[in-house]
Amino acid sequence: MISQESADKRKSPRYRCQGSAHIREIATGVAMWTTFTDISLHGCYVEATTAYRVGVMLGLKLEANGYRVEATGEVRVSYPSLGMGISFTKMSGEDRERLRELVRSISRPSVILGGRVAMRAPSAAPAETLPGVANPAATLQAMSNFFEDRHMMGREEFLRILRKSQ
Repeated sequence: MISQESADKRKSPRYRCQGSAHIREIATGVAMWTTFTDISLHGCYVEATTAYRVGVMLGLKLEANGYRVEATGEVRVSYPSLGMGISFTKMSGEDRERLRELVRSISRPSVILGGRVAMRAPSAAPAETLPGVANPAATLQAMSNFFEDRHMMGREEFLRILRKSQ
């Protein structure tokens, strides 16, 4: 698990996704196929039973959602038998644009995992602005549908779904 201190060092939010990654150690040429489970504009996390040590430079070919991105990266965190966090260090302009498109294709506020995202204090809404629940079964079904491909729900999204389900 990544500590809060590590999460605060991220330059951009990361998003959960699934894709394939071909990684090659630049110094030795040793390569392997892995999967990546989250990505941001500045790095990604790959699952790998064999993890490179921190500081190793890698050539990366990432594929997800019909996008292919090539980059050079540095292993920033390594968890033996689990995976590693990689920071992108070099990328062409074309690949940078493809990365932006990839992130745009998967980014929804409900799947942000971390990063420097502005958080506002929760506000207490007056009771009259909260909708009543006339049909609890419809509300539960709408919530269940929402969570089929998402992991988190914000207050505004909750209220939107609640109102729409009634």
